[in-house]
Amino acid sequence: MPPSVTTVTGNFGRLWGRGHEILEPHYRRILSVAGTGATSFLQNLVTSDLRSAPNPPRPEKKGTLRPGVPRHMQPETDPDVQFTDQLRATCFLDNKGRIVTDSLLWKLNEEQYYVEVSNETVHELLEHMKLFKMRRTKVEITDRTEDMAAAVIYGTLNSQGTPDGFLAGLDPRHPSLGMRVLQLPEDQSTRHITVQQFSDALARSTFPSMPGNYELVRRLAGVAEGSELKGLVALESNQEHLNAVSFDKGCYLGQELTARVHHTGVLRKRIMPIMLLDPHTDVPSPWRVAANLQEGRERSKFTPEELQYLPTRLPRLSVLTAGNLVAIATGSIEPSTDAVDEEAAMELKIALERSRQRVKEIEEDCTAGAKLVETATDKTIGKIISPPVKGTNVVLALMRLEAVGLLEGGKWSHTNKVKIGDREYRYLPYLPLWWPELDAATGKAAEEKEDDVKVTDLVESEPGMRMPRIEIERIPAEEDVTAR
Repeated sequence: MPPSVTTVTGNFGRLWGRGHEILEPHYRRILSVAGTGATSFLQNLVTSDLRSAPNPPRPEKKGTLRPGVPRHMQPETDPDVQFTDQLRATCFLDNKGRIVTDSLLWKLNEEQYYVEVSNETVHELLEHMKLFKMRRTKVEITDRTEDMAAAVIYGTLNSQGTPDGFLAGLDPRHPSLGMRVLQLPEDQSTRHITVQQFSDALARSTFPSMPGNYELVRRLAGVAEGSELKGLVALESNQEHLNAVSFDKGCYLGQELTARVHHTGVLRKRIMPIMLLDPHTDVPSPWRVAANLQEGRERSKFTPEELQYLPTRLPRLSVLTAGNLVAIATGSIEPSTDAVDEEAAMELKIALERSRQRVKEIEEDCTAGAKLVETATDKTIGKIISPPVKGTNVVLALMRLEAVGLLEGGKWSHTNKVKIGDREYRYLPYLPLWWPELDAATGKAAEEKEDDVKVTDLVESEPGMRMPRIEIERIPAEEDVTAR
């Protein structure tokens, strides 16, 4: 049965620059779950519903300006974006409802799935799946990383079809994370090409190799992965907003805690991206505006009608906009014109050196598990989940929502500072584009109003269509196509 696609008409913000990255085995592993009953076996272990089509990411509301794009450059119409049912996000939970690992799940057919997972959690996941494999289950679980490969392509929304021997689809969590590509093993391809040949073909098609970009992109997009999620509740890590959790499917391992958190009580902590700055640095205007609006909300200065038109409680940033801010803050972008005099040139040099020194301090202080302690109250308000990529100042932290003004009774101020270790920082929390409006009373997604985002029914994808128009060179008959 050919794969189906869901078409969404809408905008997903400005994308990362065009390029691609091969996700090496030391970073991502690929497990095969194959055999009669593979779907039923996984259905009992994962948080998503394999019996129904995956939900696509939500675009920006119609009429919303495309984030990161100047008004005069805004497109007149929104594109049709297609999401394949062959790829979905999901999590594996333990029997207490805590995350073992997240993964991307590729479906070739009802008897063949591939689980793309972090190398840091692959062994634990293998043991986890084998533990729950019944003796009579005719399912084989194997590590196929050596004869397969995973990749990500940036800067395109065109995922219609793939070259023979590959599967491709926009990241089901959000298109800002790129288009995912999976190379199938040689025994499932009529024309096998090596990963290097595929990479070279992409580079010739204006998608240059960009090794290491994915780690930065996912932090800018506010997405934690692998061992960073271990032991957390699915909702604390925003898995329901990343389309990795179904609340409509039947029972699965760990469901009770996930359902209870979703349907009852208040969710007080979530993972979110944080930019760290020198404590004496001026706060950019989006955060000043957000702080002023939070102050106005707290003092009831807005009527119910006015509240409906206020922006979110924190700035919403695309990965590209966030990346530009990081580049400016860390001194990666220098003025395009020369300084007007020697004094100005010296001031610029000192400022750049100070920025780079601060980046080194952030790398030293922001290790996994480090606490963010609010300077004014000496209270712990967060914990580092994802340390910064070298040379950057953005981290992912499990934050108390009231500390950033997303829960009633709390507010974030642009004058707030935190201590990480012995050093003080100014911190700028922001919301990724996929983050929904939260109910300030519960910390969960507010009830959405009907809008006119157009989602079409599932349709079979047309055969023969290709992903970004690339040409794979013919391989001479005498060449060893199995060479890596």
